[in-house]
Amino acid sequence: MPEAAIEKYTSCAPSSPSALEWPQALPSAALSLLAAIFLISLGVPVGLAMFAAGFLSVLLYRRRCPGTHLTAGMGTRLGALTGGLGFGVLAVMLALWTVFRSGKEIHDALQKYLQQYAGRSSDPHMQQVMDLFNTPDGFAFIMVMTLVMTLIAFTIFSSLGGAIGAFLLHRKEQL
Repeated sequence: MPEAAIEKYTSCAPSSPSALEWPQALPSAALSLLAAIFLISLGVPVGLAMFAAGFLSVLLYRRRCPGTHLTAGMGTRLGALTGGLGFGVLAVMLALWTVFRSGKEIHDALQKYLQQYAGRSSDPHMQQVMDLFNTPDGFAFIMVMTLVMTLIAFTIFSSLGGAIGAFLLHRKEQL
């Protein structure tokens, strides 16, 4: 009887050299996001925590897929996934906060925060922001813009962390 050649299945065999294995990338990003949440709870600035999460997601992915050559582009995509997940978690938390609080309570809490910030700021345009915040359309606009900027910041910081993590791992492999 002829013997059939059995190929060894590897769970981390990307279809192309620059492709991530998303079933392996998602758990790596999620675990690194948990680490970022822990860092934030310790008082680490959010941007630094998201940078660390992107970096850590690359390390975790590399542990899950040891034979994969991670490029800086792959690290960037992995970091962006981590940032997107982080924004998703934040959006769910804000949605839950909104469900369990009245709109007036949320507006008052944010207004108090903005007034404290305005008191410390020397920006002459801060009063215009406060006036805009006190209108319903202005409040909605500021909230939407804040969410968009948060998504952008999470993606940028975690993508940078992922790119640098992949670059350093690649450099270490070459030594």
